[in-house]
Amino acid sequence: MEVKRICQWCGKPFIAKKTTTNYCSHQCASQGYKHRMKERRIELRELQELIEVKSKLDHQDYFTFAQAAQLMGVSRQYIYKLVKEDKLRASRISARMSIIRRADIELMLKTRPYERRRIKDDLDITEYYTAEQISEKYKVSQKWIWAYTRENNIPKIRIRQFNYYSKKHIDAAFAKYKTDNDLTEWYTPEEIEQKYGMSRVAIRSHVYRNNIPSKKEHGQIFYSKLHFDLSKKTTEDDSSEYYTVQEAMKKYSLTRDSVYGILQFHEIKREKKGRFVRFLKVEFDHVMGARK
Repeated sequence: MEVKRICQWCGKPFIAKKTTTNYCSHQCASQGYKHRMKERRIELRELQELIEVKSKLDHQDYFTFAQAAQLMGVSRQYIYKLVKEDKLRASRISARMSIIRRADIELMLKTRPYERRRIKDDLDITEYYTAEQISEKYKVSQKWIWAYTRENNIPKIRIRQFNYYSKKHIDAAFAKYKTDNDLTEWYTPEEIEQKYGMSRVAIRSHVYRNNIPSKKEHGQIFYSKLHFDLSKKTTEDDSSEYYTVQEAMKKYSLTRDSVYGILQFHEIKREKKGRFVRFLKVEFDHVMGARK
């Protein structure tokens, strides 16, 4: 049985005789051993220096910011932060020298014991929803509830393997999705596709442009039937009074640049409807009639 390994020193593949072999040759093994010994000596030296510094600081009552950082095992920047926030007292004895007393460090640690941080709102929570109640009330899946509450840090408690979510926070989260209760008839995207022959992209674009109310229940999107029909009717009524650039090009055998040139030269007002530019037929026909 061949044991294929990668040499830990040179990185070349080789066939090992034993499963514990890590090097492809005696030379690589020697180099690896020397490297390990060097790293161990460096670690021992650093540890010894740290012990010496600690023992030296143990007999001091006054420290510079760097020494205080070494004593507490934190960065010097963190010591500056503690002093700036008035959590740790320091004394400035010159323009470039500040010192910290050991007594002040011990006082800070003594007067600030560790406490679990709690959200302030947690103290005011008295009512909770179960996941089933949220799902039934707001027509969402329990998987969505789990993801949404975790992402938005909705407060919850756990009792006997069941999660209970803050009613106040859940209601506030769903308030922005609330729809008008007077709207009782809704379209699904499939129904709009069948009735108006629109693609999904066109439906979303039309809904966005016309600010049509929508809602989502159990992962299914619905659009207000009243608003959608009204917007389509308005669009159809208006379209009879306007040309699009493509329609003007086709009717008068013009290029796109020619149409835009006529609009600009004769100062014909144009507007953008969705992704189409349109303008009044009366004005454009008048200009084209005068040119004949």
